Amino acid sequence: ILHDQRPDRARTITVSVGAAFSADIADGKVERLITEADRALYSAKAGDRNCVRVFDKADPERLDEDETVAALLKTAIEQDRVALVYQPIRCARTDAVVAAEALMRLKTQSGKFVSPAVFIPIAEQSGTIVDLGKWAIRQACREMIATDLVEIVSVNLSAVQLKMPGFPLTVAAILGETGVNPRRLALEITEGREIESQPEILKTIGELKALGVQIWLDDFGTGFAGLSCIREIAFDMVKVDRSFLHASHTPRGAAMLRDIIDLINNAGHA
Repeated sequence: ILHDQRPDRARTITVSVGAAFSADIADGKVERLITEADRALYSAKAGDRNCVRVFDKADPERLDEDETVAALLKTAIEQDRVALVYQPIRCARTDAVVAAEALMRLKTQSGKFVSPAVFIPIAEQSGTIVDLGKWAIRQACREMIATDLVEIVSVNLSAVQLKMPGFPLTVAAILGETGVNPRRLALEITEGREIESQPEILKTIGELKALGVQIWLDDFGTGFAGLSCIREIAFDMVKVDRSFLHASHTPRGAAMLRDIIDLINNAGHA
């Protein structure tokens, strides 16, 4: 496949693959299986690329203990081991870049990257997601909006952050510090039961919207809240889960994608 936009001018696309066998996973949980396969993928990317790496439970160098990741997260900001990368959001009609999504990356002392599928849940469990989340919002505002690289930047939020007292005031302080118009910042949340079933989260979302910040719903169609979520909350944008796009190559899948988009638009969301 030709790929003219690679910085190294190579004209081919390579594939890195990570895999894990259920027999190697002690608790047999599907989530753990996916996590270990994702770790193997990051190992493939950090190595030679264009290769297949299989999760090895006996590898002494692998970052396996949750305590190790939790300890790494506690000093990630001060030791400059956390960074943001940006995924462009393009207009489907014009192909123009209209926004960018900030994605967090974490690396170990040896320079290896830790999969977000590994460190984000641990950050939520340990509470370090609060400081990491503040850092991500401030960094995205400084790097992308204050420098006018994009019109809008989106940052993912955890339910832990939404439950934090005074979170909207924290966002307001960051916007004031960086001189950013609130409408240029979008905060993404993932649908789930904890969103609509907890009044404090709905209150926080309302306060963020009153501040002028955009609220986007991520991965629509895969969570538990579903239709009631887009009925109860006035989202500025709803991002349909990629699985529906991937299935749209069939007539049935294409019809379903059109129906989902119509449903979202009819509910008043973009």
